[in-house]
Amino acid sequence: MGFKIGVLGPLNIDIIIKAKAPTDINELNAWSGPSDIHVLAAGAAGYISQNFQQLGNEVHIVSSIGDDSFGKMILDILKNSGINTKYILVEQGKECALAIFILLFGNDKRPLTFRLPTHSGWPQKFGKKVEKFLLNTDLLHSAGYFHFPNLWNENFTALLKKAKSQDLKISLDPQFPLSMLEPPWINILKPLIPYIDILLVDQYEALNITAEDSIEKAAKTLSEEGFNMIAIKLGDKGVLVKNASIMKYVPATQPKRFVDTIGAGDAFDAGFLHALLEGRDLVKSAEIGISTATNSIQNVGGIINFSTVEKFI
Repeated sequence: MGFKIGVLGPLNIDIIIKAKAPTDINELNAWSGPSDIHVLAAGAAGYISQNFQQLGNEVHIVSSIGDDSFGKMILDILKNSGINTKYILVEQGKECALAIFILLFGNDKRPLTFRLPTHSGWPQKFGKKVEKFLLNTDLLHSAGYFHFPNLWNENFTALLKKAKSQDLKISLDPQFPLSMLEPPWINILKPLIPYIDILLVDQYEALNITAEDSIEKAAKTLSEEGFNMIAIKLGDKGVLVKNASIMKYVPATQPKRFVDTIGAGDAFDAGFLHALLEGRDLVKSAEIGISTATNSIQNVGGIINFSTVEKFI
């Protein structure tokens, strides 16, 4: 069953370089050799939008990009994926963000270097047409809120308030700051909490949002702060989910093959949220999210490669 989903979040290009290079610095300085190089539309909104679409949903995305060649590439990739990109704002004279994963030494996600964007993470003002585009949906999902301080404004809070007044389900994966921010990060999120139905974070983010020293304490603190439903992603240890009645670890599953973990958290989010929209319970939704994440790590980057989740559960 497909749903209409609005996605609001930053976009960038991921350049993933995979090869076997020498680890000795002197040999490396003299080394040249072929690599597998992949260029993908990514960022907080890029992978999850494509994953939602792969799960059979109609995806409406709102974001900002530069007018450089990478911006055109992002638009082309998303459009070719079947995603509605009508309200991606192209900012003139601006450059898109790039993330370059240099996977030459057997690692699955690092070293990583990146270029920050010169455009906004998403449009700073939401007109009536953009609001209608995002809110005429079954779910509003926002990602990458922590990335850029210029996103921490009343316009975004007002958008969530309007969504909540329409009984729209709202999910948030704030991810992490791209500049120094001392924990606890919770104060940045407090204006949003009354409107958020589902919070998705990883272990690092949960501990820094709460300034707690364990995942269980972090989950309890997030619940006490007012988040109704929480999923904390723990990598190969699975996921901790919590709502008012349960707190439970859901174990990870072993992939048939392993490529990289880039975007696996986004793949989890897509499967988990899709399952919740289908009416599945919290634990079963987490199991489905783990299935989509496991599928993602068997491929390059954060793209899952199936159209329905049912055959994987």
